Amino acid sequence: MEVPFQYGRLAEAESFIDRIDDRRELKNFLSHGINTILVSPRRWGKSSLVKESMKELVEDDKSIRVCFLDAYKIHTEEEFYNKFASAIIQGVSSTLEQKWGDFLRFVNRLTPSITIASDPMNSIEVDLKINPVKENPETILQLPEKIAIEKGIRVIVCIDEFQQLANIPHWERLEAMLRSEWQLQHHTTYCLYGSKMHMMKKIFNNSRSPFYKFGQMMQLKRISKEYWLPYIVDNFEATGKHITEEQAERLCEKVKYNSWYVQQYCFFVWSHTEGIVSDEELDRQLDMVIDTNAETFQNELDELVPSQIALLKAIASGETHFNAKSVVEKYRLGQSQTITRNKKTLVEKDLVEKTRDTFSFVDPLFELWLKREYGINRCMKADG
Repeated sequence: MEVPFQYGRLAEAESFIDRIDDRRELKNFLSHGINTILVSPRRWGKSSLVKESMKELVEDDKSIRVCFLDAYKIHTEEEFYNKFASAIIQGVSSTLEQKWGDFLRFVNRLTPSITIASDPMNSIEVDLKINPVKENPETILQLPEKIAIEKGIRVIVCIDEFQQLANIPHWERLEAMLRSEWQLQHHTTYCLYGSKMHMMKKIFNNSRSPFYKFGQMMQLKRISKEYWLPYIVDNFEATGKHITEEQAERLCEKVKYNSWYVQQYCFFVWSHTEGIVSDEELDRQLDMVIDTNAETFQNELDELVPSQIALLKAIASGETHFNAKSVVEKYRLGQSQTITRNKKTLVEKDLVEKTRDTFSFVDPLFELWLKREYGINRCMKADG
């Protein structure tokens, strides 16, 4: 039997839910040459959105080529140039012969080194052997624009986990150079996205940052229940099982419509149901989903000091006045400056986010796990 609920990989085709407005907006910006920055919490489907949107865009406009680069495992400036050049050649060329020809034409003047993977149609790597301190790396950053002009095409460069580049030594110099080169390009457009909201906003919303006002900022919202409910109910029915619309809504509400967790929770319920979903099974599988992710949550908690954990407990309990004497004493939050410092730390770690004067958890399942582990009862304070 085909599994109707997928997580842990990019959502494609029938697994890709909604994002109709987001797809339209993203394609509109990028097709008109407007650099776009996508921001949302982890596991909200940014990568899937970009992949699906670019697939549609290329089908609509044959003059567009899309290059994908994942910056997650890039740790040095040299690695970035290698991966960037590889992604460009990979994206603008469709066959091995074209990749080899473009390498000789645009990159070989810098280095003779090229690696062709076991699947040459899908993977090519170049080793530029470039020293960014002694040589001229701007040539690499200009590569997509040069190719676009010479081939008469338009290039869109999509860089996932872009914020990871900020961990590269001498990032400030690289950041300034990227902005300087990319803002001059008229045939190349950039889609930059990442899952660490605090770092992304620091790069693109800070008026002192070179990337300030680099392009259009898009902050993804949750997929609404009007799309989730029929998707869940229909997928159960298509495989000979049944879940009510009310149960599907309850399932979504529990994980606050987080795309990853909705799919994961649905899979657990679906795979443990023979026919009709019971409310007891719904509760049992929520605990199973929490257990599955518990090690990750515990690791995050292990990196915090006691006063930061105490502040998380207060937030989970629905407290808002953290400096009130009764709250400070109840949760042992510490001095006023400690509370202020801990708020900042939790936001920087993307554990909580601040909206006006209210703090909430970024990861809904982490909140559920924390409440369960510490016996936190929030029934007297309604979740939003």
